Order: sequence, then C-alpha cells, then structure tokens
Amino acid sequence: MVLTPLFSIIIPVYNVEPYLSECLDSIASQTLTNFEVICVNDGSTDNSLSILEEYAKRDNRFKVFTQENQGVGVARNFALEAAQGKYIMFVDPDDWIEENALEEIYNYFIKTDAEVIEFDYKKYFEYSGNWHYLNHAKSLKKDYGVDLYKKAYYNWRDLKRGALLREELHAWTRAYTKEFLDRVEAKFAPVRLGEDHLFCIIVLLNAGKIFYLDKYLYNYRCREGSIVNSNSCKLNDYFEYFEFVKEYLIKIDLYEQLKDEFKNHLNVCLAWHYKIISSDMKKAYLLKCQEYLTRDEYKKMLSEIKRCNRSLFEHLFSVKNDYSFAIKRKIITILGFKIKIKMKPKSKTAEGN
Repeated sequence: MVLTPLFSIIIPVYNVEPYLSECLDSIASQTLTNFEVICVNDGSTDNSLSILEEYAKRDNRFKVFTQENQGVGVARNFALEAAQGKYIMFVDPDDWIEENALEEIYNYFIKTDAEVIEFDYKKYFEYSGNWHYLNHAKSLKKDYGVDLYKKAYYNWRDLKRGALLREELHAWTRAYTKEFLDRVEAKFAPVRLGEDHLFCIIVLLNAGKIFYLDKYLYNYRCREGSIVNSNSCKLNDYFEYFEFVKEYLIKIDLYEQLKDEFKNHLNVCLAWHYKIISSDMKKAYLLKCQEYLTRDEYKKMLSEIKRCNRSLFEHLFSVKNDYSFAIKRKIITILGFKIKIKMKPKSKTAEGN
C-alpha cells in the first residue's frame, strides 16, 4: 500500500551543481519522513540533472522531471500540477531547510487548521560569511503595527497599507495546503524575475488567516549567479509581471480598491530593479520605464531612485561595504571616482546548519 505523502516539496533546478546536494540532503534527513520531493530540472547544462537522478535512484521520495529552460515560474507551476501531498512547500535548490522543518510545520497545521503558515528564515551571505535573521513578527510590528504575539495570524486587510509591498514576497517563506492553492488558483508568473511575487499576492489576497510560526526553519543563500543577483533577465520581464498582477486585481474586482497600492508597488519595484541591473543596461531600462509609465509615475520612480543616492560628502569621499550580487566589496569613493575591492569569501559556519 502506497502512502499519500503529507508534503510535496517543490524544487526548481537550474545549474546549481555546487549547492544542490546540500539542499537535497537537508530534505532527505527530515525528522518527518512522509513526503515527496518534486524536482524540475529546468534545462540545466551542468551536472545538476545527474545529481537529481542519483538521489531519485536511491530514494523513491525524490521525483525528477525535465523541461527546456523556461524559468522558475513555469517549473513551479508544472510541479504544482504534479504534486500529490496535502501540504506544499517550496525550496530553492541553493538553499536548505532545518532538519525538523516539516515536523514543526505539520504540527502547527494540525494545531491551527491553517491554510497558510508563515515562518522565519535566515539569510546567509556567501561571500561575507555573515548571517541575517528575518523575523516576520518583528517586521510586521514595525512596518504595519500588527502584533503576531497577541494574535498569531493576520490577513492583508490587517496591513491597512502596504499589502502589495510586503518585503517577503517569496513563496518559500510559507507552507500551504494543496486544497487552498487549488481553490484560489495560485500560479507563478511565466517570467524570469518577480514570478513568485504574483503567487504571493494571490495567496495574500485570498487567505483569511495567515498563521505565524515563530521558528527559523529556512536558510536562504545569497550568492553570486543566482537569478535575483544576475543580469540574465530580459528587460521586459518585470513589465510583463506587473501586467499579470494588474490583470489579476481586475479579475477579482480589487484593482480600483488597491490601485494606489499597485502604483506604489510598481514604483518601488522598478526603482529596486534599476539599482541591481548592470550599468550598461540602465539607459535602456529607463527608456523602457518611460514608455511603460505615465509622466507622473516616471517622475515618482526617479525620485525613489534619487532618494537612495549618496550625500555630497559621500560623493567626495567614503568607504563602504557593498553586497550587490551577493558579493562583498569595499567601495572607496574619492572625488566621485569609485574603487571596488572584491573581498574573499568565508566558509559557512555551523550556525546555519
């Protein structure tokens, strides 16, 4: 008799050979053992597929599918269709989870009868060896006045302002019932940047209660070469993503109510994207923004970019640490000229294991 898995863990995989085994080992060693792992190889050109097949050969809980390279969103949507578990989790292939993560989440699902559970995570900066702890209770209290220690759940209406601007628009910061995701038709945008934002917005706008589990269960690796830190995404990707979000808000009759939220989301995200893209793409990107936005929206976006600019003194002389593209650098500015010194990476400490 074949047991129906409690969890389906979804992992999109593309060229992560150096990190993949650590990710898969963290799942294989879970204290709760009734799960399936749906790995979608998104056209990897390194040895990622071989690693996946080796795990599947020795552990039948690991299931491997392959598609032509179409991006994380398409891979996750395929995996959602194939998933058999009662609960869904997403793990990126260069990250890892704590060995008791599934057990903790399952027990909380049973205790609360939740549809969505949100948990804390740690961010590991590969090139500096530093750790940063992301605590949802603290961020919600600070940004929105929501006290999760008084009431262990919230929904988007509790946020009053900022429902579409939440920093944690990552699919892997939460676990979900499959029934809920199917019912609300939660899908990822078929683009290569911001694809999980659409999914998270659909979840946020449909969940009556998002329960908070006060435990650090996920370890996020910030590294050079990851999708969010690469320049491989097309200029159109972000603009296509915004159209998907707008169409969804119109579909559920919330666009007029959340129009200002959407505009703010647009403004902040475009300004953030400008900051991370390479210098040779910035001019073309601004032209694209000018085409896409109204005149006032474009001015507002430029103001958001300028707001982050350095002071006059810093323009003349400053020494700063920079973590762009997950690499630690010293940036020395003298009379407007910048000297970038790349720092050597440190080995990962046992803190995140």
